[in-house]
Amino acid sequence: MGGLTRFDCALGSHGLMRRALSVALYHAWQRQAFGKTLVEQPLMRQVLSRMALQLEGQTAALFRLARAWDSRSSREEVLRARLLTPAAKFSVCKAGIPFVAEAMEVLGGIGYCEESELPRLYREMPVNSIWEGSGNIMCLDVLRVLAKQPEVMAVLHAEYQEVKGVDRHFDRAWRQMQQRLRKPSEAQGREITHGLWLLATGMQVLRYSSPPLAQAWCRMMLDPRGDMVLDARVQNEVLLRATGGQG
Repeated sequence: MGGLTRFDCALGSHGLMRRALSVALYHAWQRQAFGKTLVEQPLMRQVLSRMALQLEGQTAALFRLARAWDSRSSREEVLRARLLTPAAKFSVCKAGIPFVAEAMEVLGGIGYCEESELPRLYREMPVNSIWEGSGNIMCLDVLRVLAKQPEVMAVLHAEYQEVKGVDRHFDRAWRQMQQRLRKPSEAQGREITHGLWLLATGMQVLRYSSPPLAQAWCRMMLDPRGDMVLDARVQNEVLLRATGGQG
């Protein structure tokens, strides 16, 4: 029950993030400034595309985690759900708070007013991060799984083999995680937990998204330099998917 509640918290935060993006996109399609709609402005298009790409990865990873929860007869899937559920709750719920704040900024001052709906979403966001185990509890739970059920890494490693060599940022992040897990410490709990979730997400993105979108996600989420600028092709694809064919 605790695990399913934690999974529900991650799904809830993801849903709130998706709703916030929908509100921001609708406004960007309607609002005009300097002779063009906001969604046509290069800087705003970058912001919206990065938000949509972040959710693209989350959706893929959460659907994969849902499949693990539905496959309780498989030892491998049980281990996957046991490790990645607290990781998902930690990472997704934490990401939701700044995400909704960014959506509010797309609307400007009206995004701060109650009529826009976004202030309600912003107030709602922290509860999923706090409820049923706050951030540090989730990280300690992940470390406990790694210590008591080390075979769980073999499950992830088997899946990693399917995407090995596809993206250099992903491969580097995997190697760094392997090194970190040789002597995991509680002080590194947050970095380990978030890193495991990003790797699990990257595996799904690399397997099921188009190569340009998958590589853009890996560079945006896994490249420590953080200087990613999405090109027009990726922008068009990710916004098209986020708007149901109107990107």
